[in-house]
Amino acid sequence: MKSAILALMAGLVLLAAPDARTQTVPALPEDPGAVVVEELVVQAKEPGPAWWVVKDGDSTVYILGMPNGRIPPKSAWDRRWLDRRLKGANSLILADSARVSVGISSFGEAMRLYRSLRSDVPLETRLQDPLRSRFIAAREKVGQPAARYAKWSPFIASMMLMGDSTPKGWVDPRDDVIKAARKAKVRRVEAPARNVSDMVSKVFSNMDPALETTCLSAAVRTVERARPAATVEGWARGDVAAAISGPRDYEGCLLLLNGGPQIWRAIVDDHTRLIADGLKTPGHSVALVDISMMVAEEGVIRKLEARGLEVTGPDGR
Repeated sequence: MKSAILALMAGLVLLAAPDARTQTVPALPEDPGAVVVEELVVQAKEPGPAWWVVKDGDSTVYILGMPNGRIPPKSAWDRRWLDRRLKGANSLILADSARVSVGISSFGEAMRLYRSLRSDVPLETRLQDPLRSRFIAAREKVGQPAARYAKWSPFIASMMLMGDSTPKGWVDPRDDVIKAARKAKVRRVEAPARNVSDMVSKVFSNMDPALETTCLSAAVRTVERARPAATVEGWARGDVAAAISGPRDYEGCLLLLNGGPQIWRAIVDDHTRLIADGLKTPGHSVALVDISMMVAEEGVIRKLEARGLEVTGPDGR
C-alpha cells in the first residue's frame, strides 16, 4: 500500500512552500490499516509467503499477501505455490496498482505549480531543531546530501525521503508475479483507474506549514524505525507478524491529507469486489493483496467473510 499511496501523492503537486517553523505539529488521525485482527496474524504452514484461500462452491481464489514495499533483487522467496496456482488460473487479480488520473490543464499552470514547490532558502535552514537534526541524520542514513532536498518544500522533501529510504536496486515483487502470469498466459483483472482531481483540490486547500512539518516528521520517524530487511525476510518465510511490522508513521501523514482513509477503504473494496467476482467463474484465480490490508479489522478478510465467503488462512484455519 505504501508504494501505491506514494505513487498517488507524487501526482498531487499543488502546494506552496511556506516556512516550516511557524506552527506546531498537529496530531495524526487514526490509521484504519493499523488496527489488526490478532487471530489473523499467523505463521504460514506452507513454505514461502503467506497465502489465503477463498472458496465459493466450485470456485477458488488464492490470495498472496504482498509486502508493503520493495524487496532485494533476486530475493530467495519460494515461488512454487505461485507457479502451481497460476497454472490453469482464470485470472490474476490486481486492485492496488495505484492507476490514477491527475491532470494539469496547461503548461502555464504546470510551471506555476512547479515554482510553488520550490524555495530559494535551503530546507535545512527553514527547519527548526529537533526536526532539523533528525532530518539530517535521516537523510545521511539513506545516503543523500543536503542539496538533494535543499530547494523543495517540506512536504515534497518528505516524499523524496520516503522514496530514498528504499535501498537502491530493490524491486517490486509484483513485477515477478505479473511476469509469471504472462508466461502462464493468465489474463490480468484490474480495478479501474481513479480520477482524483477532486481530492487534489481538497488535499491542498488544507495544506499549511504545520501539515508540511507533520509529513516531514513522519517520514523521518519512518527512516529512524524501519528495518526493511527484517520485514522482507519475515514476509518471505510466511511470518505475518514480521511482514507487517514496519512503521506506519507516513501512512498517518497521508491520512491527515484528507484522502488517505477514503483511498485505503476504496482499495479494500476494490480487492473484495474483484475477488468476489472471480468466484463467479468455476475454477480458480490468483489475487495479490497488500498483506497489511488482509489482516486489518476493516481489511479484505473481514470484508470477504461479511459476504458469507469461506476464507482459510495461511495456518490452514
